[in-house]
Amino acid sequence: MEIFVHRAPKGFCTFELEDINELAELLTNYGPLEDNSEVTLEITAPWATVKELLSQPIFAEAWFKPGQK
Repeated sequence: MEIFVHRAPKGFCTFELEDINELAELLTNYGPLEDNSEVTLEITAPWATVKELLSQPIFAEAWFKPGQK
């Protein structure tokens, strides 16, 4: 599985980074990074992995109930 995190104008592949702290530090180069700051994730993986990931509770509401929080 490959995860690419994008925050205009730049993005990073997570496998190239040490940890989440390094990713956060890189993303702050493009403006303040707060909990409500939006980033884009691009996940490349086999369908079975994506299906399992999107079935997790954290994704269920966003995936199956758009517009509700």
